[in-house]
Amino acid sequence: MDKFDLKQVTKLEWVAVGAGLVAFVASFLPWFSFDMGIISGSLSAWNVGVGGWGPVLLLIGCGTVLLTHHFGKQVPNTPLIWLTASAAAVVIILLRWVTLPDTGLGDTGIAGTGWSAGAGFGLVVGLIVAIASCAGAVINFRTSRRPA
Repeated sequence: MDKFDLKQVTKLEWVAVGAGLVAFVASFLPWFSFDMGIISGSLSAWNVGVGGWGPVLLLIGCGTVLLTHHFGKQVPNTPLIWLTASAAAVVIILLRWVTLPDTGLGDTGIAGTGWSAGAGFGLVVGLIVAIASCAGAVINFRTSRRPA
């Protein structure tokens, strides 16, 4: 096994690793928040279903796969794996956002009741880092396919 050297990790690889770490931290923030007068609360990515924890695990996996060759293990098609997994994370988070339950009152609600429900801060952060990881993956994929 080769010795791990931080200087050998490229900037694009740091994007994937950073996105995985930030997604992990954001997974504990509120992904769904609700306030119904006396009852209010929030749910983290680990409580909103596979649409929450699935993309987090995909982004962590991207960072892990990209670092494997620094530990002497080669994963074939790493740029394609990163691109596919990060794009899937973006799509899944967007689908989770669209399918979050509302207050049960429909789109109009009852004016003046103060009832609200929707995406939390963690979901927004998760989406941003998934998009950043996907952008890094696109750049990495394009440069990996160019002839030397």
